[in-house]
Amino acid sequence: MAFSTIAHLDATAAQQHSRELRRRLLTTDSTAYATGPTGTGDGARVLVLGGTGYIGRALVPELARRGYRPAVLARSAEVKNQPEYAEAEVIVGDPTRAGDVVAAVAAGPTAVVVSLLSGRRPNDAEECRLVDHEAVVNGIRAAVAHDVRQFIHVSDYGVYRPELIPQVYKLQVEGELIGEHHGALPWTIVRPTAYFPYLSATFGDIKNGLAYRIFDHGEYSVVNPIAREDLAEFIVNQVLADAAIGRVLPVGGPWVEDNVVTLRGAGQMMFDVTGREPQWDVVTMTAWDRKTARLARLGRVSKQLRPVAYYLEAAKYWSVVDHVAPAYGTRTLRGFMERLKDREFPTGSFRERMKQGTNAMPTDI
Repeated sequence: MAFSTIAHLDATAAQQHSRELRRRLLTTDSTAYATGPTGTGDGARVLVLGGTGYIGRALVPELARRGYRPAVLARSAEVKNQPEYAEAEVIVGDPTRAGDVVAAVAAGPTAVVVSLLSGRRPNDAEECRLVDHEAVVNGIRAAVAHDVRQFIHVSDYGVYRPELIPQVYKLQVEGELIGEHHGALPWTIVRPTAYFPYLSATFGDIKNGLAYRIFDHGEYSVVNPIAREDLAEFIVNQVLADAAIGRVLPVGGPWVEDNVVTLRGAGQMMFDVTGREPQWDVVTMTAWDRKTARLARLGRVSKQLRPVAYYLEAAKYWSVVDHVAPAYGTRTLRGFMERLKDREFPTGSFRERMKQGTNAMPTDI
């Protein structure tokens, strides 16, 4: 996808915008949501699609703690051996197969279906179609057929400005839910801003003595990310809540100094936490645009280069588009990084570890 809307940026104006936006957030109370658990389950069955991922590991135990009966559709029965799923019903199946989803919904009286589905390779257009759209639609259709009382679609704040493949499909799902394309079904849509690991992906680089990359001044955009534990609590608050039906709910983490950041601010936080003097790898936006355009042209004739061009586009997108939403929760990005600082990270850069398939971030934090 071309970045037609953000190809030409006034660096100085963008920096001024980000600083003013951050100042306003830090001097304003966010009153849209009250932090804290509300509602109990009385044993209602809640099926979670995509429940074995990063957010699911917090959502499933939160459902159990709050009196719901969580069920998870997983590709392997081994999930049951993991502590997060000790109190969950595990159904083996693949959400991209409609029959497996129907069987999971029909396995017991299901009050709510929650979709956390998201492709693992966001630069793979076909995987995004299968997971971010088709698999979620499988859940919607099964929920309609079995009179489920609520479908909660955990989407992406980026759908406000969808320029990446997964965002386009998530927005399409939202439209199909709202427009009842697959039948009448009470729905709730949650749009989280970003998660802590996304803003800490290069923590290992910083800890291993490498530089932190920024575009120009590194202050093109602002984000208030949300902890998975806080997001899990927020999602469970919406389960079978009358006030949540038919609502689109953007949500981010607290509006505090340790959690409202620019890209440069996230990098500075990593240097502070690791006790290092800042070392910046500054790339001009103009040079990045030229490189992206060249790879995009080559990608038209080379399937191998197409995903590379996507990653360059995605890196720019996440660096220049604000992701700011009403605040919920108490956990902060700095607190997350403080828990990371005693971890050992493989040597080599983030890009090298990604190529080798090495986990860049612990999933238990």
